Amino acid sequence: MKYMEINNFVTDFTYKSILDLGIKYLLGNKEIKEAKKSGKKIIGSFLPPIDMIYAFKNALPIFLPRLIEFEYEKYVPILNLLNKFNILKSILNYYIKNENVLLNQFFKDFDQSGYSRVFSSLIDIAANSNYYMDTCVQTRISYGAFLKYFNLVDMIIGGFEGNYCLHFAKFYERINLYKPTFYFEKPYGDENSPNTISIIDKEFNRFIKLVEKLTKEKIDEDLLINILRIQQEIRKYLILIYKLFKRGYVPLQSVALTLIHGCYVDLLSDPIFCKNKLKQLTNEIYHKYKKHELYNYKKEGIPRIIITGSPGFDPALPSIFQNAGASLLYLDLFQSAKDSKFKLDFKLSGLDLYKKFLVETNYVNGIIDLIDLWLNIAKEIEVDGILFSKSWGCRFTTPAFKILKDRANSELAIPVLGLDFYTPGENLSQVQTRIEAFIEMIKKK
Repeated sequence: MKYMEINNFVTDFTYKSILDLGIKYLLGNKEIKEAKKSGKKIIGSFLPPIDMIYAFKNALPIFLPRLIEFEYEKYVPILNLLNKFNILKSILNYYIKNENVLLNQFFKDFDQSGYSRVFSSLIDIAANSNYYMDTCVQTRISYGAFLKYFNLVDMIIGGFEGNYCLHFAKFYERINLYKPTFYFEKPYGDENSPNTISIIDKEFNRFIKLVEKLTKEKIDEDLLINILRIQQEIRKYLILIYKLFKRGYVPLQSVALTLIHGCYVDLLSDPIFCKNKLKQLTNEIYHKYKKHELYNYKKEGIPRIIITGSPGFDPALPSIFQNAGASLLYLDLFQSAKDSKFKLDFKLSGLDLYKKFLVETNYVNGIIDLIDLWLNIAKEIEVDGILFSKSWGCRFTTPAFKILKDRANSELAIPVLGLDFYTPGENLSQVQTRIEAFIEMIKKK
């Protein structure tokens, strides 16, 4: 079996569940417009947990990048129709087996340069509004998206990332000039820290009052418990998929992995749909595994590289690694699901239960928590190397590069490649050269 057949990104979209999740993601803009017309209050954010918004019947959360309209938006209605009749999966299967057919032109429209152009256009919007251009790429893109889709969002919730990131703190401060904003003060610490529990308790109560005022309804504690049930079930499916990575398989490539991360933030504004699709995906993957249709990358000698550092990275990176004969894996969410110790305790009220959830999913030691998480992934799935995305302006993750590199060398004896990232599509030829040299070094070991 040739490498490119094993490592083809399109292959993941022959899973019906991935197709359904992908199209639902792309329909975000349309669905939010419809929800707003029906009277729903739209509350946007960039990182979990924003699922607490599901405790209000008149509110709907949105992962703000889902509002972005991509260049291939014109294809989404036809893709959706073909998918409903289960035709799209057959087309993709045919494409994979017959790569020289006319469908090649169609799939070229989905190349990574298209993603780069869309994100770069949002950066331009931010720049033209005199936004701080010394900040990281995430906040520049986020502010551009906020301005472009200003009328769709009623409130912004943040602070989960802003407590350790000055740029995100400034981002929410500026947004608050134009839209209601809830900035969640969430200090480091766990259940052993009384001050942490006290602050999170006060913040959650403050959040409830603000959303109750916005939606003109009381929080529903039964809905709050229900969303925690759904979250627990989703984590169960993520753990099952992660187990295959630990055995040397790559059941999902980076494009599908990034999609799942994006879906997880707001559960696609439809928690039951998201849960059912991840259950279906788990069944589809294990069906392939039992039929020996999954290839073991470790046995095949295909380098597996995990991406760490800033959440922002160039959309072209996965293809560059693929062309270099390696697989780039984005697995933070899977490891976080495995490490979660949270269990439902029905002796507690819905409010107390969710506060406990916030405490138990909190940072305790800041960046060291993330370094431990990345190294644990690297150790458990026995990766061949680590890519560290050094997003320019990120003062939280970027300083951790040397610590991670030293620990990866001393504890795991694997190399770490650090790549600077400022704007999508920038210096890709230089990036490609460095990645090719990195993979070549790994293969010679």
